[in-house]
Amino acid sequence: TGVLAPNGSIYFAPCCACKVLRVDTETDTVHHIGPDLDGGSHKYLAGGVLARDGKIYFAPAGAQRVLCVDPHTDQVEMFGPPMEGSGKFQSGGVLAGNGKIYFAPSMASRVLCIDPASSCIEMLGQVLPGKQKYVAAGVLARDGRIYFAPADAKQVLRVDPCEGACELVGPEL
Repeated sequence: TGVLAPNGSIYFAPCCACKVLRVDTETDTVHHIGPDLDGGSHKYLAGGVLARDGKIYFAPAGAQRVLCVDPHTDQVEMFGPPMEGSGKFQSGGVLAGNGKIYFAPSMASRVLCIDPASSCIEMLGQVLPGKQKYVAAGVLARDGRIYFAPADAKQVLRVDPCEGACELVGPEL
């Protein structure tokens, strides 16, 4: 999923391509930006998130690291520790009130938390077994917590950004 940046351009992380795609909606031009990115096919599947720092963050699916795009400079970088496996994160992320971004796991085992202010990556919560657990984008509720509907998981996943906690809620579906 693409992300509309404040500069009016839309940025798409590569799935099977090698570079980030920038669509300039004012000039109707399309450009590839940044370096060639490793990761084979299905590098990034989850929708990106525009953070308070003005940068766009994408969670890895087949790629090993988080992708950061700076729309002000069109610089592209991968950062954080390498994460093994394929299909790790497929659900759209959510920007919480604390400025951090949260992605529910699909094939990964825990929730991904990106802190743009410190450029830190953290894995939260208990290990969640299974495949294709969460693939739909999360929703930020009025209480500040984030909810992810299950795909192949058995329960709704709730993330509490204030507590840094994750839990399964509701009945098994």
